[in-house]
Amino acid sequence: MRRYLAVATALGLAVVGLGASTANGASGRIVQTASGTVQGVVKSNYRVFNGIPYAAPPVGTLRWKNPQPAASWQGTRDASKPGADCVQTAVAWRPAAASTNEDCLNLNVWAPKSGKAKPVAVWFHGGGSINGAGRDFEPVDMVTKGDLLVVTVNYRLGALGYLTIPQLDAEGASGNYGLLDQVQALRWVHDNIARFGGDPSRVMIAGQSAGASGVCGLLASPKAAGLFSTAVIESSSCAVNTRASAQERNAGFVTALGCSADVVACLRSKSPAEIINAQQKAGTWGRVIQPGVLPIAPREAFATGAFNRVPVLLGAVQNEGRAAVYEQNDLINQPVTAASYVASITAQYGAKAADVLARYPVDKYESPGAALAAVATDSGNACAAPVNASALTSTVPAYVYEFRDETAPLRPYELVPSSFSLATQHSAELPYLWGSNTMTPLTKQQQKLSSAMIAYWAQFARTGSLDPKGLPPVPRFQQTNQRIVAFDPDGPRITDDMTSNHQCSFWAQL
Repeated sequence: MRRYLAVATALGLAVVGLGASTANGASGRIVQTASGTVQGVVKSNYRVFNGIPYAAPPVGTLRWKNPQPAASWQGTRDASKPGADCVQTAVAWRPAAASTNEDCLNLNVWAPKSGKAKPVAVWFHGGGSINGAGRDFEPVDMVTKGDLLVVTVNYRLGALGYLTIPQLDAEGASGNYGLLDQVQALRWVHDNIARFGGDPSRVMIAGQSAGASGVCGLLASPKAAGLFSTAVIESSSCAVNTRASAQERNAGFVTALGCSADVVACLRSKSPAEIINAQQKAGTWGRVIQPGVLPIAPREAFATGAFNRVPVLLGAVQNEGRAAVYEQNDLINQPVTAASYVASITAQYGAKAADVLARYPVDKYESPGAALAAVATDSGNACAAPVNASALTSTVPAYVYEFRDETAPLRPYELVPSSFSLATQHSAELPYLWGSNTMTPLTKQQQKLSSAMIAYWAQFARTGSLDPKGLPPVPRFQQTNQRIVAFDPDGPRITDDMTSNHQCSFWAQL
């Protein structure tokens, strides 16, 4: 595989001299984009432009096609309200957010009230690749305290974003429509962000959970070469599907829709509601190995140096697995028991289950659910961060963090009592960095930690390093010196205890 560094340097990181194209431009509510004029909203210390299309609606014959450029429009487009969410069902953490609208490839630009050539953060939401939207976040503090632009992006989800079947392969590509949407959004940023006051040569891509998996894919994709200068991976192992495994699972989706002849035409005739119903019978969805788009798995790309070489910040929260264990058990009034804990570990680890149970004995934890959450945390994102950083650090600067504020607000739907503490669960860091329109407001102490975290992320966007003024500088992660920054309730601290706390040596040898 060819390396992508030279391509990135040649194609993408030159500043596009677009400048402000209207009287308002980079300091007002009216901006002329390449496709047309948009009118946003000006607040006291920031501006926001919502629902800007970055690609053509992927409907009709464009369903399960690579994204196409957005059409131009006449007049001034109202950008005061978010655009449609991509097709999805309502879930506990988004109870009123079901959508059947495929015309959803839009983004939101949050910008300081004035100024030019500011760094840009492009944020990809999480949600298991089946839920979520850019409008879930209100990154006012990242914009005003970090002094950068933030772009939040919608991308295709579920079967519409990641369907992989031989019949679509025959059309040229299948399996990574959602990832290619993210590439298209980055192209839009590259071509337009200077008009809003952003610097297209300093674009930090960032995401959490499934959004972070998208960042992993963008790092490994030649399609994204030159479109970003730094990358942030929040809570993802960077795992992807093989084509064989994806096609095996996705065959059930085709069967559920009753498409046996002229399969692609049949699938394109189905309604979004029918697609949502069928995709629930076909397992998980996500990025897949695909020639030309995702040639090899991100972890392999990191290890071999065959990726878009930019500085990377990656990390996790201290108790990643608690959210999933709660949602799958306590939330439905079926907390994990000692017997079901053993059964779950046995089903997952087979012949190695005894080793896992010996390392994580149920009586060591406050409840069987807490034990299961510890296994999920340590075997997943907590140890994935230092593993991936070790692979990256031979070719690029890599930095690792862990979020450890156990006072962080709980999710609004977590009203059913839990059999274990939900502190520092998956996504707990999000309101500290990217804002939220649903979470409990942060306390003064939490706001102080939030300001420190934003300072690190903003400095990383500016320079590719983690040394903001007045805060402990974070050293590059090294295999022989695994220092990270821990975000404790009292503030950031440099430590080397992440891999030992999560028993990463055990998981590496299992």
